[in-house]
Amino acid sequence: MNIPECYFSRPAAVIASLKDAPDIASEFKRLDLAVADVGEPFVPYDVFDGSKNLPHRQFLRAYTFVDRTIGWYYHGGLGTHIHVFELRKQIDFEPGASREPVLRVTGASLSGPPCEATQALLDGVRGPNDW
Repeated sequence: MNIPECYFSRPAAVIASLKDAPDIASEFKRLDLAVADVGEPFVPYDVFDGSKNLPHRQFLRAYTFVDRTIGWYYHGGLGTHIHVFELRKQIDFEPGASREPVLRVTGASLSGPPCEATQALLDGVRGPNDW
């Protein structure tokens, strides 16, 4: 997949792999969301081969900003699209949590051209009805 180069209204650092973002990988696992890393096999279409147990999602990239992280993953299957989602540091109040801020998905997300969707989230768009 050809991943575009993006320019945003504020500075950002690029995260090119889940290996470089264990906090994002950990959040996917907490949400029970199977996501392959960049370059790993996944199912990009609707037909499923259960013998391989591959996810229908593949991480593409993330950007860290001062106040948030915005990530992208490709979602295969019927109605394939690039999903753009926001994460922010939050205190984890689950039993046994360390009370240190951890990265959590906020619920703000968009599908569509990833550079434009990222900028829209930065501009305060929270979901498809705002965009």
